[in-house]
Amino acid sequence: MTEAPTPSFDVVFVDGAFVEADDARLSIKANAVSYGTGTFEGIRATWNEAHRELYLLEPLAHYERMSRSANALGLTLPLAPEELVAQTIELLRRNDARQDVYVRPILLLSGEVLPVRMHDIETSFSIAASPFPSGYINTEGIRAFVSTWRRTPDSTLPVRAKIIGSYVGPALAKSEAINAGLDEAILLTVDGSVAEATTSNVFIRRGDRWATPAATDDILEGITRRQAMALIAERGEPVEERTVDRSELYVCDEAFLCGTAVQISPLVEVDRRPVGPGVAGQATLGLIDAFGSAARGESEAHPGWVVPVWGPQ
Repeated sequence: MTEAPTPSFDVVFVDGAFVEADDARLSIKANAVSYGTGTFEGIRATWNEAHRELYLLEPLAHYERMSRSANALGLTLPLAPEELVAQTIELLRRNDARQDVYVRPILLLSGEVLPVRMHDIETSFSIAASPFPSGYINTEGIRAFVSTWRRTPDSTLPVRAKIIGSYVGPALAKSEAINAGLDEAILLTVDGSVAEATTSNVFIRRGDRWATPAATDDILEGITRRQAMALIAERGEPVEERTVDRSELYVCDEAFLCGTAVQISPLVEVDRRPVGPGVAGQATLGLIDAFGSAARGESEAHPGWVVPVWGPQ
Protein backbone atom coordinates (compact mmCIF):
# COMPACT_ATOMS: atom_id res chain seq x y z
CA MET A 1 0.00 0.00 0.00
CA THR A 2 1.20 3.51 -0.75
CA GLU A 3 1.36 6.22 1.85
CA ALA A 4 -1.84 8.05 2.75
CA PRO A 5 -1.86 11.66 1.53
CA THR A 6 -1.45 14.58 3.86
CA PRO A 7 -4.15 17.28 3.98
CA SER A 8 -3.82 19.44 0.89
CA PHE A 9 -7.16 21.21 0.45
CA ASP A 10 -7.03 24.92 1.18
CA VAL A 11 -9.89 25.14 3.71
CA VAL A 12 -10.26 23.40 7.08
CA PHE A 13 -12.87 23.62 9.83
CA VAL A 14 -11.45 24.66 13.21
CA ASP A 15 -13.44 25.43 16.36
CA GLY A 16 -16.59 26.47 14.55
CA ALA A 17 -15.06 28.40 11.65
CA PHE A 18 -13.80 27.67 8.15
CA VAL A 19 -10.24 28.94 7.83
CA GLU A 20 -7.28 28.62 5.49
CA ALA A 21 -5.27 25.50 6.24
CA ASP A 22 -2.07 27.54 6.57
CA ASP A 23 -3.71 29.61 9.34
CA ALA A 24 -4.66 26.57 11.44
CA ARG A 25 -1.98 26.06 14.06
CA LEU A 26 -1.55 24.03 17.24
CA SER A 27 0.91 25.10 19.93
CA ILE A 28 3.86 22.80 20.52
CA LYS A 29 2.94 23.21 24.22
CA ALA A 30 -0.51 21.69 23.68
CA ASN A 31 -1.26 18.82 26.02
CA ALA A 32 -2.05 16.54 23.06
CA VAL A 33 1.39 17.08 21.54
CA SER A 34 3.03 15.58 24.63
CA TYR A 35 0.53 12.88 25.51
CA GLY A 36 -1.70 12.09 22.52
CA THR A 37 -4.77 13.15 24.49
CA GLY A 38 -7.67 13.20 22.08
CA THR A 39 -9.73 11.22 19.63
CA PHE A 40 -10.14 11.18 15.88
CA GLU A 41 -12.07 9.61 13.01
CA GLY A 42 -11.52 8.80 9.36
CA ILE A 43 -14.37 9.16 6.88
CA ARG A 44 -14.19 8.19 3.22
CA ALA A 45 -15.91 10.03 0.38
CA THR A 46 -16.01 8.42 -3.07
CA TRP A 47 -16.38 10.29 -6.34
CA ASN A 48 -18.77 8.82 -8.91
CA GLU A 49 -17.93 10.31 -12.29
CA ALA A 50 -21.09 9.00 -13.96
CA HIS A 51 -23.26 10.62 -11.27
CA ARG A 52 -21.00 13.70 -11.01
CA GLU A 53 -21.40 13.21 -7.28
CA LEU A 54 -19.22 12.78 -4.20
CA TYR A 55 -20.64 10.30 -1.69
CA LEU A 56 -19.71 10.31 2.00
CA LEU A 57 -19.81 6.78 3.39
CA GLU A 58 -21.84 6.64 6.62
CA PRO A 59 -20.57 9.94 8.04
CA LEU A 60 -23.20 9.95 10.80
CA ALA A 61 -22.02 6.55 12.08
CA HIS A 62 -18.46 7.87 12.24
CA TYR A 63 -19.43 10.98 14.20
CA GLU A 64 -21.61 8.92 16.52
CA ARG A 65 -18.61 6.69 17.21
CA MET A 66 -16.46 9.77 17.72
CA SER A 67 -18.98 11.01 20.27
CA ARG A 68 -18.67 7.71 22.14
CA SER A 69 -14.87 7.89 21.93
CA ALA A 70 -14.94 11.40 23.37
CA ASN A 71 -17.20 10.23 26.18
CA ALA A 72 -14.77 7.41 26.98
CA LEU A 73 -12.11 10.09 27.49
CA GLY A 74 -14.40 12.32 29.54
CA LEU A 75 -14.72 14.80 26.65
CA THR A 76 -17.62 16.15 24.61
CA LEU A 77 -17.85 16.99 20.92
CA PRO A 78 -18.65 20.67 20.26
CA LEU A 79 -21.60 19.82 17.99
CA ALA A 80 -24.08 16.99 17.63
CA PRO A 81 -23.12 14.27 15.12
CA GLU A 82 -25.81 15.42 12.68
CA GLU A 83 -24.44 18.95 12.75
CA LEU A 84 -20.91 17.67 12.16
CA VAL A 85 -22.11 15.83 9.06
CA ALA A 86 -23.52 19.11 7.76
CA GLN A 87 -20.24 20.93 8.47
CA THR A 88 -18.30 18.16 6.69
CA ILE A 89 -20.45 18.54 3.61
CA GLU A 90 -19.90 22.30 3.69
CA LEU A 91 -16.15 21.79 4.07
CA LEU A 92 -16.02 19.56 0.99
CA ARG A 93 -18.06 22.05 -0.99
CA ARG A 94 -15.78 24.93 -0.01
CA ASN A 95 -12.82 22.89 -1.23
CA ASP A 96 -14.65 22.04 -4.47
CA ALA A 97 -13.95 18.36 -3.78
CA ARG A 98 -14.74 16.31 -6.90
CA GLN A 99 -12.50 13.28 -6.37
CA ASP A 100 -12.02 10.55 -3.78
CA VAL A 101 -11.47 12.18 -0.40
CA TYR A 102 -10.42 11.20 3.10
CA VAL A 103 -11.89 13.30 5.94
CA ARG A 104 -10.09 13.53 9.28
CA PRO A 105 -11.98 15.02 12.28
CA ILE A 106 -9.91 15.46 15.46
CA LEU A 107 -10.85 16.44 19.02
CA LEU A 108 -7.82 17.03 21.21
CA LEU A 109 -6.61 18.75 24.34
CA SER A 110 -5.12 21.96 22.95
CA GLY A 111 -4.53 23.77 26.23
CA GLU A 112 -0.91 24.50 27.14
CA VAL A 113 -1.10 22.38 30.26
CA LEU A 114 1.86 20.16 31.11
CA PRO A 115 0.50 17.79 33.79
CA VAL A 116 -0.86 14.44 32.64
CA ARG A 117 -4.64 14.52 32.97
CA MET A 118 -7.84 14.72 30.92
CA HIS A 119 -9.86 17.23 32.95
CA ASP A 120 -9.92 21.04 33.01
CA ILE A 121 -7.93 21.49 29.80
CA GLU A 122 -9.08 23.47 26.76
CA THR A 123 -10.06 21.39 23.73
CA SER A 124 -9.96 22.06 20.01
CA PHE A 125 -12.01 20.41 17.29
CA SER A 126 -11.06 20.37 13.62
CA ILE A 127 -11.98 18.72 10.34
CA ALA A 128 -9.49 18.46 7.47
CA ALA A 129 -9.89 16.72 4.12
CA SER A 130 -7.35 15.21 1.74
CA PRO A 131 -7.49 13.93 -1.83
CA PHE A 132 -7.36 10.16 -1.50
CA PRO A 133 -6.39 8.36 -4.71
CA SER A 134 -7.43 4.76 -5.19
CA GLY A 135 -3.77 3.76 -5.41
CA TYR A 136 -3.68 3.62 -1.60
CA ILE A 137 -5.24 0.15 -1.83
CA ASN A 138 -3.14 -2.83 -2.94
CA THR A 139 -5.57 -4.58 -5.29
CA GLU A 140 -3.18 -7.51 -5.81
CA GLY A 141 -3.39 -8.43 -2.15
CA ILE A 142 -1.67 -7.60 1.11
CA ARG A 143 1.37 -9.47 2.43
CA ALA A 144 1.42 -9.37 6.22
CA PHE A 145 3.11 -10.85 9.23
CA VAL A 146 2.21 -11.27 12.87
CA SER A 147 3.91 -8.44 14.70
CA THR A 148 6.09 -8.82 17.78
CA TRP A 149 4.02 -5.95 19.22
CA ARG A 150 0.72 -6.87 20.91
CA ARG A 151 -2.60 -5.07 20.74
CA THR A 152 -3.17 -2.82 23.76
CA PRO A 153 -5.77 -4.45 26.03
CA ASP A 154 -8.94 -2.71 27.15
CA SER A 155 -7.67 -2.92 30.72
CA THR A 156 -4.93 -0.44 29.74
CA LEU A 157 -6.97 2.04 27.72
CA PRO A 158 -10.44 2.01 26.11
CA VAL A 159 -9.78 0.20 22.82
CA ARG A 160 -13.33 0.84 21.59
CA ALA A 161 -12.35 4.51 21.34
CA LYS A 162 -10.11 5.88 18.57
CA ILE A 163 -7.57 7.52 20.87
CA ILE A 164 -4.72 9.45 19.29
CA GLY A 165 -2.03 8.10 21.61
CA SER A 166 -3.14 4.48 21.25
CA TYR A 167 -1.84 4.35 17.67
CA VAL A 168 1.83 4.35 18.69
CA GLY A 169 1.72 0.55 19.00
CA PRO A 170 0.20 0.03 15.53
CA ALA A 171 2.68 2.55 14.10
CA LEU A 172 5.58 0.53 15.49
CA ALA A 173 4.05 -2.65 14.08
CA LYS A 174 3.53 -1.05 10.67
CA SER A 175 7.14 0.09 10.45
CA GLU A 176 8.26 -3.34 11.59
CA ALA A 177 6.33 -4.85 8.66
CA ILE A 178 7.61 -2.37 6.09
CA ASN A 179 11.20 -2.86 7.26
CA ALA A 180 10.70 -6.60 6.78
CA GLY A 181 9.67 -6.01 3.17
CA LEU A 182 5.94 -6.60 3.81
CA ASP A 183 2.81 -4.47 3.57
CA GLU A 184 1.07 -4.82 6.89
CA ALA A 185 1.20 -6.21 10.43
CA ILE A 186 -1.36 -8.20 12.36
CA LEU A 187 -1.42 -7.70 16.11
CA LEU A 188 -2.34 -10.38 18.61
CA THR A 189 -4.02 -9.84 21.96
CA VAL A 190 -1.91 -10.23 25.08
CA ASP A 191 -3.39 -13.76 25.29
CA GLY A 192 -2.13 -14.61 21.79
CA SER A 193 -5.31 -14.60 19.71
CA VAL A 194 -5.81 -12.46 16.59
CA ALA A 195 -6.94 -8.90 17.30
CA GLU A 196 -6.61 -6.69 14.22
CA ALA A 197 -4.18 -5.19 11.74
CA THR A 198 -2.65 -1.76 12.35
CA THR A 199 -5.67 0.20 11.11
CA SER A 200 -8.11 -2.47 9.95
CA ASN A 201 -10.15 -5.47 11.05
CA VAL A 202 -9.42 -9.05 10.02
CA PHE A 203 -11.76 -11.59 8.39
CA ILE A 204 -10.97 -15.21 7.53
CA ARG A 205 -12.97 -17.77 5.53
CA ARG A 206 -12.82 -21.50 6.16
CA GLY A 207 -15.04 -23.53 3.86
CA ASP A 208 -18.21 -21.51 3.45
CA ARG A 209 -18.02 -19.81 6.87
CA TRP A 210 -16.46 -16.48 7.71
CA ALA A 211 -15.05 -15.45 11.10
CA THR A 212 -13.79 -12.19 12.53
CA PRO A 213 -12.38 -11.49 16.01
CA ALA A 214 -15.05 -10.61 18.55
CA ALA A 215 -15.39 -7.17 20.09
CA THR A 216 -14.07 -8.67 23.34
CA ASP A 217 -10.74 -9.45 21.64
CA ASP A 218 -9.53 -5.85 22.00
CA ILE A 219 -10.53 -4.70 18.53
CA LEU A 220 -11.87 -1.37 17.40
CA GLU A 221 -15.44 -2.10 16.33
CA GLY A 222 -15.00 -0.94 12.77
CA ILE A 223 -17.77 0.60 10.70
CA THR A 224 -16.39 -1.09 7.58
CA ARG A 225 -16.32 -4.33 9.61
CA ARG A 226 -20.05 -4.00 10.22
CA GLN A 227 -20.65 -3.22 6.55
CA ALA A 228 -18.60 -6.26 5.49
CA MET A 229 -20.64 -8.47 7.81
CA ALA A 230 -23.84 -7.18 6.22
CA LEU A 231 -22.52 -7.86 2.71
CA ILE A 232 -21.46 -11.39 3.71
CA ALA A 233 -24.90 -12.10 5.16
CA GLU A 234 -26.52 -10.93 1.91
CA ARG A 235 -24.51 -13.58 0.08
CA GLY A 236 -26.11 -16.23 2.28
CA GLU A 237 -22.89 -17.12 4.11
CA PRO A 238 -22.58 -17.25 7.90
CA VAL A 239 -20.11 -14.98 9.67
CA GLU A 240 -19.11 -15.53 13.28
CA GLU A 241 -17.71 -13.03 15.75
CA ARG A 242 -15.38 -15.21 17.81
CA THR A 243 -11.83 -15.73 18.97
CA VAL A 244 -9.57 -16.37 15.99
CA ASP A 245 -6.37 -18.32 16.64
CA ARG A 246 -3.09 -17.31 15.00
CA SER A 247 -2.80 -20.68 13.24
CA GLU A 248 -6.15 -20.07 11.52
CA LEU A 249 -4.43 -17.36 9.49
CA TYR A 250 -2.26 -20.12 8.01
CA VAL A 251 -4.99 -22.68 7.25
CA CYS A 252 -7.90 -20.48 6.12
CA ASP A 253 -9.10 -20.46 2.51
CA GLU A 254 -9.43 -16.69 2.16
CA ALA A 255 -8.85 -13.61 4.26
CA PHE A 256 -9.21 -9.87 3.97
CA LEU A 257 -8.63 -6.68 5.91
CA CYS A 258 -11.20 -3.93 6.08
CA GLY A 259 -11.29 -0.36 7.27
CA THR A 260 -12.06 3.15 6.09
CA ALA A 261 -8.66 3.57 4.40
CA VAL A 262 -8.15 0.07 2.95
CA GLN A 263 -11.88 -0.57 2.33
CA ILE A 264 -11.95 -4.35 1.72
CA SER A 265 -8.49 -5.58 0.70
CA PRO A 266 -7.51 -9.22 0.15
CA LEU A 267 -4.94 -10.73 2.50
CA VAL A 268 -2.83 -13.14 0.42
CA GLU A 269 0.15 -13.93 2.66
CA VAL A 270 0.78 -14.16 6.41
CA ASP A 271 4.20 -14.93 7.90
CA ARG A 272 5.59 -15.90 4.47
CA ARG A 273 2.79 -18.46 4.08
CA PRO A 274 0.18 -18.09 1.31
CA VAL A 275 -3.41 -17.59 2.33
CA GLY A 276 -5.27 -20.23 0.35
CA PRO A 277 -3.73 -20.24 -3.14
CA GLY A 278 -1.92 -16.97 -2.41
CA VAL A 279 -4.23 -14.76 -4.47
CA ALA A 280 -7.46 -12.93 -3.75
CA GLY A 281 -10.32 -15.39 -3.28
CA GLN A 282 -13.48 -15.26 -5.34
CA ALA A 283 -15.68 -14.62 -2.30
CA THR A 284 -13.44 -11.73 -1.27
CA LEU A 285 -13.50 -10.26 -4.78
CA GLY A 286 -17.30 -10.42 -4.74
CA LEU A 287 -17.36 -8.50 -1.47
CA ILE A 288 -14.98 -5.90 -2.89
CA ASP A 289 -17.29 -5.34 -5.84
CA ALA A 290 -20.37 -5.08 -3.61
CA PHE A 291 -18.64 -2.67 -1.25
CA GLY A 292 -17.39 -0.49 -4.10
CA SER A 293 -20.88 -0.30 -5.57
CA ALA A 294 -22.28 0.83 -2.22
CA ALA A 295 -19.52 3.42 -1.68
CA ARG A 296 -20.18 4.90 -5.14
CA GLY A 297 -23.90 5.27 -4.43
CA GLU A 298 -24.84 2.54 -6.92
CA SER A 299 -26.18 -0.11 -4.54
CA GLU A 300 -29.92 -0.62 -4.44
CA ALA A 301 -29.47 -2.63 -1.25
CA HIS A 302 -27.67 0.10 0.71
CA PRO A 303 -28.69 3.57 -0.45
CA GLY A 304 -28.67 4.73 3.17
CA TRP A 305 -24.95 4.12 3.52
CA VAL A 306 -24.03 7.19 1.48
CA VAL A 307 -24.72 10.90 1.74
CA PRO A 308 -24.29 13.06 -1.39
CA VAL A 309 -22.16 16.17 -1.08
CA TRP A 310 -23.32 18.06 -4.16
CA GLY A 311 -26.87 16.81 -4.54
CA PRO A 312 -29.89 17.50 -2.31
CA GLN A 313 -29.49 16.29 1.27
